[in-house]
Amino acid sequence: MRWGRQTLPLYAAALEKLDTLQPPSADAAAVQGWLAADRKVERAVRDLVAAAEKRDFPSVSEAASRAQLAGSRSRSEATSLGMAVCGTFGAPSGR
Repeated sequence: MRWGRQTLPLYAAALEKLDTLQPPSADAAAVQGWLAADRKVERAVRDLVAAAEKRDFPSVSEAASRAQLAGSRSRSEATSLGMAVCGTFGAPSGR
């Protein structure tokens, strides 16, 4: 799962940088919820990659399900914070 090994370090680094930012106090709880969901995505994708490398297909399915659920939560939290691009699947129009 080359994509996972290449992408996960970038994703983890982005989360670390986001953790250092101080959101407005009114948004702090929502930001923490968003980042917590993204950390769950990261863990689930790491598990998915490990399971795929072992050809453990039941674990692949379970990890993929967790990643989808956490991703849905992350998009919901991002949208509630007004992040239109983070809350969508496609690139913004006009690009």
